[in-house]
Amino acid sequence: MKRKLQLVLIAIAISAPMLASAQTSSQGLTREQVRQEAADYAAAGYNPARMNPRTWVDDAHAASAKVTLAKAERTSSQLAANKSDDNAHCN
Repeated sequence: MKRKLQLVLIAIAISAPMLASAQTSSQGLTREQVRQEAADYAAAGYNPARMNPRTWVDDAHAASAKVTLAKAERTSSQLAANKSDDNAHCN
C-alpha cells in the first residue's frame, strides 16, 4: 500500500508542471488582430507587394514607426477619455 501511494505521489508531482503550463498558455494574436495590424501598416504606406529589394527594410521600419505612433496616440486618447469619465463620476 505504501509503495502504491509513493507511485501516485510521484506521478502527480511529475504531471503537475504539465497541467499548470497547459492552463496558463499565452495565446498569440487573433485573426482579427492580424487583419487590423495589416490594415494599420497599409494605412501607414507599407505594401509588401511592391517591395524594393534595396529599401524594403527602411520602408518597413518607417511604417512600423508610424503604426507604433498611431497606437500610442489612440491609447493616450483612450486613457484621457477614461480619466475624464472617472472624474465626471466622482463629482
